[in-house]
Amino acid sequence: MTLGTYQTPVRHHQKILGSVLCVDDDPVVQLMLGDIVRIAGGDYHKADCARTAEDMLGQSRFDLILLDRKLPDSDGLLLLRTIKQSSDCPVIVLTSMNEDHDKILGLGLGAEEYVTKPFSPGELSSRVRSLLVQRLEKQRQTHLDPISLGRLFFQAGTRLLRVDTAEVYLPPAESRLLHAFLLEPGVPQSRDDLTRYVCGRDWTAGDRTVDVLVARLRRRIPPGTAKIVTIHRFGYVLNRVD
Repeated sequence: MTLGTYQTPVRHHQKILGSVLCVDDDPVVQLMLGDIVRIAGGDYHKADCARTAEDMLGQSRFDLILLDRKLPDSDGLLLLRTIKQSSDCPVIVLTSMNEDHDKILGLGLGAEEYVTKPFSPGELSSRVRSLLVQRLEKQRQTHLDPISLGRLFFQAGTRLLRVDTAEVYLPPAESRLLHAFLLEPGVPQSRDDLTRYVCGRDWTAGDRTVDVLVARLRRRIPPGTAKIVTIHRFGYVLNRVD
């Protein structure tokens, strides 16, 4: 990815939607990310290594993090794990490592998105804006009405899932997926609709994000409570189990 193939945008959103930390040691990529974030409506901040990022995270609150895998002092996924241990800040992993197991590992550690390089600046800006808008909306609706389905209780505002007396706070992406299912239990939902609701973008052939999240969510729901059923070549449906 070089400046020779990238033209600096000239339009920026006026309203600041949130603060974005971009962790990447490539100055050319940082230049691009700065414009991408500003166009999306974000307040751009940068760090060129994991240590600097950790220092900044200890001093300031961020609404989104763009995180490169190959940092000079660490694997970005190690930093991701550290972030998710103490924060619900959404993270987009940016990397040239595009094997399926790399993506599954990144999503399994809590990343909302796993974007491979080279990426489309316009598409990434759209994703950044979508996540910032979603986070704003969550902050405004921290006391959403709880949803119950049999023995299952879910509070979207706090991401609390309770089954009988067992409680767990879901990661953001899993929480959005469960919320989508619970809003329409028993109604089949396409991968495209679920991807829009969870990720803020359209589903594309080969995109396994929703499938990975469904697999993780299935492990959260005990047998005899509810069941996420796969609909071949379409999507999924959440059914109550009586």
